[in-house]
Formats: sequence, structure tokens, C-alpha cells
Amino acid sequence: MNRWLRQLHRFLGVFFAPLLLLYIATGWWQTVTVNRNKGLGFGKSWIERLSTVHIDQYFPWGMRDYSTYLFKGLVITMSVGLIFTTLLGLVMAFRFVKNKTGMALTLAAGIIVPILLLYLGEGAKKQLKSPGAPTALQP
Repeated sequence: MNRWLRQLHRFLGVFFAPLLLLYIATGWWQTVTVNRNKGLGFGKSWIERLSTVHIDQYFPWGMRDYSTYLFKGLVITMSVGLIFTTLLGLVMAFRFVKNKTGMALTLAAGIIVPILLLYLGEGAKKQLKSPGAPTALQP
């Protein structure tokens, strides 16, 4: 059973790795690129073209009709597969490690740190005031 789980985890991970890397790279680019408005001239660079796959589920080959249903199906399958392999990886991590407390603390940190950073970012956002923005009314 353990061998079968490891093989399943490995094959699903290897199968979805290229698409996952595409989504990670283009998502990263979208996160760090502030002005990425799609207008005339968008899709000229290779990262913008790949980003179109991430955002709109098509690659800008040229002007023609296209259907995104098949690619969306693959992305949905990838999402389900990634959720499954992540959960399977967690099961394997807890099953094959001696220090389960350390693993549980690491998992808790993986949940708490993003929440904390989002909370701190929201607090910093409230303290920042745009020079031309109207002030909010206090109740």
C-alpha cells in the first residue's frame, strides 16, 4: 500500500509538474507586475503570451475562433490532482516521519504565517493614505 501511494504521488506530480510550473511562473509575473493592463500591444513578450494561458485559457496564436472548454477541463483536472497529491503528500509526510510533532508544527506554521502576513498587510493598507483619495467617513 505504501509503495502504491508513493508511486501514485510521483506519477501525478510528474504529470502535472509542467502545467503547474506554467501557472506558478505566470502567477508570479502577474503578482510582481503592477501595470499589466491588457490593451494594444499586450501579448508581445513570451511571458505575456504565457500569462494569457493562465488568465484566459488560450495561447494567442492569432485571430481565430477558439474554445477553451478542453483546456479548462485539463486545468480543473490539474487542480483536483494537485489537491489530491498535496493531501497525499501530507499523509505520507506524517506517516513516514518519526517526529510527528515537528511536522504538525510545520503544517501549523504553513497555515498561520500566510494568515498573519495578510492580516499585517491589511493593517498597513489602512495606515497608508493616497494623497488624492477622499477620507473615509467615521461612523
